[in-house]
Amino acid sequence: MGKPGKHDPVVKSSCWNRPFSLGINRGDKMDGIYPDKNGHWVIDKRYMKERIFERTHSANRSFADRILSRRMVEVEEGVYNAWKREFKAVAESWRDNNLPEIQGGKSTQDRYLSIVKCHLVPFFKDKRIGDIVQYDSLTGKSQVSAYFELNADLPESSLKKHARVLRWIIKSVYKDFELPPIVYRNKGFYQNRFLREDEMLSIVSYLEEQYRPMALFMAYTGLRLSDASSITWREINLKTRFITIRQGKTQDEVKIPIVEKLMDVLKFKSRIQSLHDDRLFQFHLNSFQRAWNRGSEKAGHGWARVHDLRHFFCSFLLNNDVDHMTVATLSGHKSLKILKDRYGHYDDQTLERAMSVFDRIVGLDSRKSPAVQK
Repeated sequence: MGKPGKHDPVVKSSCWNRPFSLGINRGDKMDGIYPDKNGHWVIDKRYMKERIFERTHSANRSFADRILSRRMVEVEEGVYNAWKREFKAVAESWRDNNLPEIQGGKSTQDRYLSIVKCHLVPFFKDKRIGDIVQYDSLTGKSQVSAYFELNADLPESSLKKHARVLRWIIKSVYKDFELPPIVYRNKGFYQNRFLREDEMLSIVSYLEEQYRPMALFMAYTGLRLSDASSITWREINLKTRFITIRQGKTQDEVKIPIVEKLMDVLKFKSRIQSLHDDRLFQFHLNSFQRAWNRGSEKAGHGWARVHDLRHFFCSFLLNNDVDHMTVATLSGHKSLKILKDRYGHYDDQTLERAMSVFDRIVGLDSRKSPAVQK
């Protein structure tokens, strides 16, 4: 591109407030596209009362023209202002304005914030919302589908949380956004082995002393880690021996009797309550998870996760002849099918005890049955 001559007319740009020459080779500025000092094309154009400004970081003029055409269409469709924002800035705005309103308590909000910081922002970074939501009409591919393909090995329950948070963030500026179909390859971890009480107590014995009450509390209440870590003394009544809490995941209220094995733990904790913190446990759930993993490995039960304390609660009750409806009420499950499929593991003793009913029925003698007599 030639340099303007010293006799070329000089005009002041209202956008940049600096002079530029109207040389023959500088006509691109009037078109809304001009090169910067590195030879990369910059878009700066007024169109339908909107200012379109973007640095292309490319020396390819055709590429810059295509971007400008796309942005002009966005202006015409009324989505330019939403689409021009970078994902990271939108995510920060959502964190400050929308995240505090999400129900489920601080633990749920911390989980969503972790998804944003550790997964979504590192992937999308400074990408424009418009570039994220657009997709190839022939292949159906997009930045969103690429994200879920990259993280397809995550359990379905985890990936659904990612989808939920991503949808919330984008819809905070672009109301018409809808997620593309997501293929969940990992249906989650469904085990057929559950902690026995002696195994659970063995792991607890290997925990640091400060974490043992938490483990016992979860085992004998069936509460999820997020609920147990945020429970306050207002939700615990030692006189009536009941715990009443609204679960973060379902927002349903559950009422759990305090068993004798837990009463001593709670009485001890009540004597050392903090004046400034009403929570039963004053440590972060991540520190408890790490402590549990260490303890389970030392006890020789490395397969056992923190959530297995909830599994223990349900399976222990079911194996001791508590009916499914009662267990679902105590654990807060809305679906008996989920309770049976995921938590209802029966040990051999329970199955034998169930079948022994045939031998206890009065008046039934297998030796006198027609089949035996023949």
